[in-house]
Parts: sequence; C-alpha cells; structure tokens
Amino acid sequence: MLRYNLIQPRKLAKEEVPSPQPGPGEVIISVKTVGICGSDIHAYYGEHPYISCPVVPGHEFAGVVTQVGEGVDEAWLGQRVTVLPSLVCSKCHNCRTGRFNICQDLKVIGCQSDGALAELVKAPADKLFLLPDAMSWEEATLVEPLAVAVHAVRTAGDIVQQRVVIYGGGTIGLMVMQVVRAYGAKEVIVSEPNDFRRDLAQKLGAHHVIDPSSATPSEWLQSRFGPEGIDLAFECVGIETTVREAIISNRKGTTIVIVGVFSKPIMVDMGLVQDRELRLLGTLMYTKEDFAEAIRLLSEGRVQGLPLVTHRLDFANADQAFDLIEKEKGNCIKLLIKSAKA
Repeated sequence: MLRYNLIQPRKLAKEEVPSPQPGPGEVIISVKTVGICGSDIHAYYGEHPYISCPVVPGHEFAGVVTQVGEGVDEAWLGQRVTVLPSLVCSKCHNCRTGRFNICQDLKVIGCQSDGALAELVKAPADKLFLLPDAMSWEEATLVEPLAVAVHAVRTAGDIVQQRVVIYGGGTIGLMVMQVVRAYGAKEVIVSEPNDFRRDLAQKLGAHHVIDPSSATPSEWLQSRFGPEGIDLAFECVGIETTVREAIISNRKGTTIVIVGVFSKPIMVDMGLVQDRELRLLGTLMYTKEDFAEAIRLLSEGRVQGLPLVTHRLDFANADQAFDLIEKEKGNCIKLLIKSAKA
C-alpha cells in the first residue's frame, strides 16, 4: 500500500509498504478522507513537543472497515466509520476512572503511532464510531476536531448565559465558538488577526470579532463590557500573548480554558492568576462521550463543519499538503485529503 511518512521535519516521503494486518481486537480501515490539523503542522516543522519523526501523520479520518482481527464482530466489515484515535493502557489511574484521554501511557494514531495518511490504517475496534447514513466523508473527518472542542467546552462547565471570548479563529477556535453557542452562551467574541477567519467567525455566529493587530483584545473588551464583562475564555492558539490577554481580560474568579498546542514554554503571570482567583484549565483530546456528542452536533446541524474545509487535495498529491498550507497561511483553515474512491 501507499503511505506518506514524515521521516524528518519538513520531509514527507511517499512510500510503498506492506499492508497492515489486524491483531486481536483490531480492524483495518480503507481511508476515504483524512484531515491535516495544527498538531500535524507543528510536527511537520519539528515543533510539536510530543511528536517525533518518523511517523505517518493522520489522526482525523474516516473510512470503511475492510478486515477484522480475532475477537472483533464481523458485522463491522463494510461499515462506514470514524475512529477515536487514542491508544491507551487501560490500567493506569486515569484509565480506571474513565479519563483515558489523559492515560499515563497515551499514544495517538498519527502522532505516536502510524496514522491515516495512507491507503489503509489499523485501529482498535473499541474506538470505532459508526457514521450516520447521511453524513458525508468530509463531515465525518471533522468529528475528531469537533470532539476536541466539545471536550474543552464541557470541561469549562456551565455555558448558559455566559459571555465567552475565544482567542484564535482556526478550526478548533471556530468549533469551540459554535459549541458554546449550541450550549447556550449569551454572547461570543472571537479574537483573530486574519481577515478571512474573522469574516467566517461572524458568518458562523460570532456576535463580535476583534482584530488583535489593530486593537488589543483586553482594551477592546474592557471598553465594550467593562472589567466585569467576561465570564469565560478559551485560548485556542498556543502562544504567550493570547494567554496573557485572557488573564488580563477575564473577570476575577472566572475560568480560562487552555486548548492551544504550545510549541515552546511560555511565561505566565501567576501572580495575576493567584490574585484574581482565576482557574486555568488544560484540556486534551476527548472521551467517548465527547466523540458521540460531536457526531450528534454535526448530524443535527447544530455545528457547521463544511464551511471550515477551505482546501482539498487528492491522496496522490498529499505530499503537497504542508507546502499548500504554508502558501495559503491564515486562509487555509482545514485541508482535507481524499482518496480516489471517496
């Protein structure tokens, strides 16, 4: 089979390798669509703190089950599925208490294990999710990033009637924005320097947008809402500036959810966190419940995924993906790679 292997930073090699075979409890999936996300981009440039080369990328994907291993119900054969890509030990404290998304030994398909930027990919059968008949392959590929957003929002707690600020208008930021709206936020503000992403945020339901290149978010927010106006913030960028802005902008005693992936350590004014009794919450990936909820939100139309798909490539040209993202910069939100049979 063909696959694309990130053999070193900035070098994605097309390879012909033997097809994978399922072990006990595993299936083989013929990949129809795979998404490139921010973590993949960090890994491509050698900047992801937890992904090392060589690795076959691809943790956002959907396809058809073509083989099942020992102990797997043959009813899965031929089914349209997406996959929760967490590979866990099932033994540590977090796994035993239902928080396998932060397993002590967590590995992720496409990050610490070969992923779906290939014709075939191996996955645990207990991480399969059956797709609704009406859900397209492209929408199915967006279930994984939407589950990240769902988990972040559910981690934050009650959203109803809250005024929420989201820093970053990429895939995750725009999905967080839609989830908080679906869960009853009274007002949602998105801070994003790129014109195209700000416009899309408004089309998808943002009440206000901020261009941080022309107005400091903390100053804009305080002039508009006063020092007590912000109930909750989501940092979806992964840089020091947005964390600082969230700390300054939030009302005392509120919560800031850290969703972005940081390519390097940052400085945080913990004195302000202490003095303001802020809660900084980290959030990583998702549980099975988050995945199921992401499928529901997409299938019911409460979250729009397809407007985030700005670029597409055929599998034969997948080695051009990262150059295309670099060329398009902020105008590329979600790039999908499609098999010839999708």
